[in-house]
This record gives sequence, structure tokens and C-alpha cells, in this order.
Amino acid sequence: MRPGPQAASVLRIGPPGLSLGEQLVLAGLRTWARARMAGDEPRCLIRPGLMHVASKPVASVFTAMMEHIERDASRAMEIHCVACAGYSEDEQRVVLACGVARASLGAAFDLLRPLVNAPEAPVLLARTLNVALGNAGYPLPVRLWDDEALLVPATIH
Repeated sequence: MRPGPQAASVLRIGPPGLSLGEQLVLAGLRTWARARMAGDEPRCLIRPGLMHVASKPVASVFTAMMEHIERDASRAMEIHCVACAGYSEDEQRVVLACGVARASLGAAFDLLRPLVNAPEAPVLLARTLNVALGNAGYPLPVRLWDDEALLVPATIH
């Protein structure tokens, strides 16, 4: 039995104001980066956790999106440690692109374009991840407007 959104709400990741779905995307992104830095295979760490907390489709689509972002990266991304309350600009771009992709593919392209050479596949996967997260009980908000509470300066480690 999965813990679901209520149990997941006790674990806070990132800055205040992120939805549980946004926190799952951020945690997955940070875990992926940490695994790569440690020389571990990120799929083996991410998939079981996302399947347990959310669903198999969430785990599959998130993994595919990260593989595309990683394969087509235009530069190294700035990713914080898993427990960091900060929120780097690159992390914001990925999380916000996932949330906005259902409402505006153009906005999602604009968010991911600085990170990847070919944003088409990651944007379509971000949109699919949005649907899968909603089906699992973790809907992503569409943040098309400036939300000052979420634009937290980067934390220096």
C-alpha cells in the first residue's frame, strides 16, 4: 500500500509553498543528481521510491524525462542537496515546466530551453508527468504568474 499524499505531506522538500507534487519532482531531481555525483545508477534509486509513494506511471515518466534532460543537456545544472530548503534556478525551471506544461507548452519550452539542446521530448514528458502525478493524487499547480514566495535565493553550501 502506498503512503499517499497525506503521509507524504510530513516530509518537506524545497522552499515553503511548493505543492506535494512539486516536492516529488524536486526530490526526484535532487536524488538523480546526487546519484550521478556518487557514481550510482539513479534509475535504481528513483523508480522504487516514486512507485511506492506515487505510482508506476509517475516513476516511468519521471525517469524518461530525466534521461532526456541528461542526454540533451546544454550545460551542467545547478542542483541543491536533497535536504536543502533552497531552490536553484535550474530546479525551478524543471519543476515549473512540469506544472505549466499542460496549460502552455510554449511556456514549458521557454523554461527548459536554457537547460537542454532539444526541449521537445522533455516538455512532452513533463506534460505526461503532470497528468500521471494528478492521477496519483499529487496535482501540480500551473504557475504562470510571478510568485515571489517561491523565488527563493540560492543557498550557498
